[in-house]
Amino acid sequence: MLVLATAYYFIPVGLNSRDERAYNAAVASVPGATALVDVTMHENWYWWLLGTARCVTISGEAIK
Repeated sequence: MLVLATAYYFIPVGLNSRDERAYNAAVASVPGATALVDVTMHENWYWWLLGTARCVTISGEAIK
C-alpha cells in the first residue's frame, strides 16, 4: 500500500494477489511439484514513511 491518508490507506499495489503469488512461488520452487499440502501462511507488515509493505510467506509439503 503506498500512501498514508488520515485513517486509511489508498493506492494498493499488488495487495489482492499476494497470497496467490506466494503460493505459486512456493510450488514453483520445487521441481515437478503441482500443489502443496499442510500449507501454512505467515504475513509480515513493515511500516515505511509513506505507507506499509505486507510480505506473505507460504510453506507446505510439495506433491507431484
